[in-house]
Amino acid sequence: TFILALDAGIVGDENFPTLLMDVALLRSLNIRVVLVHGAAEGIRALAGAQRVEVSDLEGTGVTDAPTLELALTAANRLTHEILEGLTAHDLRAACPNAITSHPLGIIQGVDHLFTGRVERVDTEFLQALLNMAVVPILPPLGFDGDGRTYRVNSDDVAVAVAAQLNAVKLIFVTSGQGLMYRDEPIRQMLVGDLLQLLRKDSAGFTPEMLSRAQHAVRACHAGVPRVHVVDGRLEEGLLAEVFD
Repeated sequence: TFILALDAGIVGDENFPTLLMDVALLRSLNIRVVLVHGAAEGIRALAGAQRVEVSDLEGTGVTDAPTLELALTAANRLTHEILEGLTAHDLRAACPNAITSHPLGIIQGVDHLFTGRVERVDTEFLQALLNMAVVPILPPLGFDGDGRTYRVNSDDVAVAVAAQLNAVKLIFVTSGQGLMYRDEPIRQMLVGDLLQLLRKDSAGFTPEMLSRAQHAVRACHAGVPRVHVVDGRLEEGLLAEVFD
């Protein structure tokens, strides 16, 4: 099982159809794939068009009601685009309500409103879909027991799903270069060495790269054998990373 964590920006990239072709090839090799996508780029675009001030883009800060509405619209649009692309390659896919979340709550006196944290992954549901050769698509949204929706961080979802499904790979597919440290690419690194680097010089990573590195460490400590960060804009970049 591979978990592909897609940046929202990569869905609109001209190479995205090729990326989905790579997913179809993985499925033809009996590799089960789960897609987790973000929504930040879509939220930013909608906010600009509607002239709405966004309280948070990544699902880690405070999500107010207008931002949640934008997140719902952006996430649903991206899910639909992915469904369209997978359908073009004769792949069956579904968007299940497999992520249970609870409010992040009040942290250091700040109420995070509609920002949630991943509480549980319905692995039985996801396994049933995978057993039927269905590709699950998970947006950065979670639901509580009363049906309320919360904005969750997509990387948190990807790590939780990878750990719960015992995935052999978690692959972050970004709209930029791979994992960069002080403008130099990290080609390969043991998780212990990466953790030491984060503790010693976290300032060497951009905020986005820092988040990727931290989530990579979390995933490895949760039992995922390998975590990859690939540039989704490169033709056959995913396949080259997986098979070379």
